[in-house]
Amino acid sequence: MKKAVKWAAFGLIGVAALGFTGFYAGSGLAKMQAGYEQNELRTLLDLGHRMVGEPERVVIKWQGTWEGNAEQTEAAAQKLSRSLQLPSVTEVKENGHTTYRVIGQKDTVPVRFNWQEMPGGQSYVIIQLEASTPGQWSLLSDLQAEFGNKMREAGIDAKWNAALQGNVDDRLKAAETMERIEGELTDRLDAVPKETYNDATTASNAYQVPSLMSRVRSGDTWLNMQVAVHEDDESGKNRVTIGLPVITIEY
Repeated sequence: MKKAVKWAAFGLIGVAALGFTGFYAGSGLAKMQAGYEQNELRTLLDLGHRMVGEPERVVIKWQGTWEGNAEQTEAAAQKLSRSLQLPSVTEVKENGHTTYRVIGQKDTVPVRFNWQEMPGGQSYVIIQLEASTPGQWSLLSDLQAEFGNKMREAGIDAKWNAALQGNVDDRLKAAETMERIEGELTDRLDAVPKETYNDATTASNAYQVPSLMSRVRSGDTWLNMQVAVHEDDESGKNRVTIGLPVITIEY
């Protein structure tokens, strides 16, 4: 299967630099933000069912920077893992950096926990949940809120992004499938296309969506959603990926 990672063609440097924005500012707004985040995840799941029928995978990533005493890093990673009811972390070396890792499950949903030490006493933390069945999808909203709250309580400036992926057997070119999807996005969410990428087998558009709070800066504008359609030569189907605020998985 041919896959592509072409959201970078938009110049979305803010993604790699944690350019996601929200409005978390202490406990007074924490519940409000969690509510917005859960609503946006439900929007993504609803779109997925409308666009592809039954999604094949839904991926949520929480990520952010932790700052503290370097001697306390392992203990902090271990404490966060325990607070999420995950197994104990395992220390590994990755690209020359000490990394504390867990591969486990929470309520049957697969979880990947990655806490990597960086220079200057900082660490970069990514926790990923990946659901592939209806039973797991139904758990994602509560898990999304729990993981975000626990990371913020641990002192991590955590932001989230999510992607949903599935196939459509419409026997159309990627650009034609994208045109159909964009029509629905415009009707349902007042989505405004801002950036576009196309090649022989892939169409990818990024949008501003007024009803969504999560966003990422791209140049001098903001984006809230990205949709990509990729023609799978092996199956003859089109793989549709929807990302909030952008796609951070292969499509």
